[in-house]
Amino acid sequence: MLDESGSVGLSNFNTTKMFVYNFVSQFSIGPHSNQFSIVTFASSPHEAFNLNRYHDMGGLQSAVLALSYSGGGTAIGKALNFARLNSFTSSHGSRSDTAKIIILVTDGQSSISNEADLLKDQYVTIFCVGVTNGINEELLRKVSSHNDYTYITDKFITLFGIQTHIAERSCADSEYISCNNQDYNHPLSPIPT
Repeated sequence: MLDESGSVGLSNFNTTKMFVYNFVSQFSIGPHSNQFSIVTFASSPHEAFNLNRYHDMGGLQSAVLALSYSGGGTAIGKALNFARLNSFTSSHGSRSDTAKIIILVTDGQSSISNEADLLKDQYVTIFCVGVTNGINEELLRKVSSHNDYTYITDKFITLFGIQTHIAERSCADSEYISCNNQDYNHPLSPIPT
């Protein structure tokens, strides 16, 4: 789930796309393996592609690079609600026997009500990545499934330093995720600073 609000800007949005491009390369992709969807949001959310759209790494990574930037406000609550009502439905490729994970990347603040709790009630695990000093860290910690699922970084370029850690964490927490023959049953290393 990618913030494309006006405060992000085109250059940082392109950095975020490269973060996602590299992040997904750490997973096995396919109809019986991991599936990825991207929801972008500014004032309103938009599903760039649903979970069952891409079944190979090349197609998925090409779609990530093709994402366009629009700008606007920052509506995290609307994006979370959109994911609950749309992205995690069988018509959009969600499977009942798989882990459901959101990784929210944002540089802004937003008011939310119970959207994150409704997702967690449906067994969706939420990671939050807050970038820049414009974020509301307390809000992101409430949105995340666990306090240690919140990552704060000061610049978009430093996203690359945490992508492996987030992949390790998502793999270690689920028996349903296939992570390119990686052994993530070891203790996690601290987040690089």
